[in-house]
Amino acid sequence: MQEIRNVPSQSLKTVLKTFGISRSQFYKDKDALASLGFCFEYRKGSGFRITEDRLTPIHDLSLSDRVILLFALEYLSTSGDGLLAAKAIEVGRKLAGGLDSPFREQLLQCFDSEVTEKTYGVKPEVFLALTDAVKEGRRIRMLYCRSGTWTESWREVDPRRIYLRQRALYLYARTVDETPPAWKVFRLNRIREIQPTGICLPPTPNAEDGFCERQRNAFLAFLGETPKPITIRFTGEAIPYIRECQWHESQHLEEQPDGSLLLTVSVAEPQEVVRWARQFGKNATVVSMADEDNVEEGLSSHPEKDQ
Repeated sequence: MQEIRNVPSQSLKTVLKTFGISRSQFYKDKDALASLGFCFEYRKGSGFRITEDRLTPIHDLSLSDRVILLFALEYLSTSGDGLLAAKAIEVGRKLAGGLDSPFREQLLQCFDSEVTEKTYGVKPEVFLALTDAVKEGRRIRMLYCRSGTWTESWREVDPRRIYLRQRALYLYARTVDETPPAWKVFRLNRIREIQPTGICLPPTPNAEDGFCERQRNAFLAFLGETPKPITIRFTGEAIPYIRECQWHESQHLEEQPDGSLLLTVSVAEPQEVVRWARQFGKNATVVSMADEDNVEEGLSSHPEKDQ
């Protein structure tokens, strides 16, 4: 059990060699473990997938313990950013999965309704299909609604990661329906339907897909390869608020003789910084931005860029 938990991506051949057992003995042990509450399946190319685990250290959690943890995970998934928050949804479903029927099904339905669907606007069946596709490296077709034109079309992609930014779930995937293929981001609540393609291409461990670098360049939700600088001047009541947080890892603060504070960041989409700074009203002014030459002006003059 511990071997499968720790290294789920290994092959069946490796497990047989590790324990010095035959294939027939392996399946006997698998059935014995299932009777104890530890169930898993194996697929060549993607490894092991645990479908039920009542033998983990949380097996003694009471019903109230599990419900409390579920709603704690709901808070994490709605208040945090990044891969951890997206993972919280999956963990929540596992907690509910350890309960007896019919309460298990009722709580899963409640969790899907309150977190996956109401909070993020994502259909539970879409979320489950995508998480399985990511784990198993399966290519999918999805009916996607594009922003701006708001038209729906079928896209064929290789899903790689699900992540959360600014309280919205996104899919990072490699497109295979355009030339050349490209890594792109799709918002989950705009995916209307998922269809399997029957093609399985498990990702190579530690393969470079550019996600980490692109996410580092994001200020809010927009990912990109090439960061662009933008400088905002803050005055008055906005200054203490800007000082107290690390808004981006690239940020540089510079005190000015007139008492104002300059914030400079290099991000994938500078217009996201403009939209964020609008909350400070007249206390925030654009000093310079990529592709513009030292133009200091009010934020209201910058049109929003459709994402």
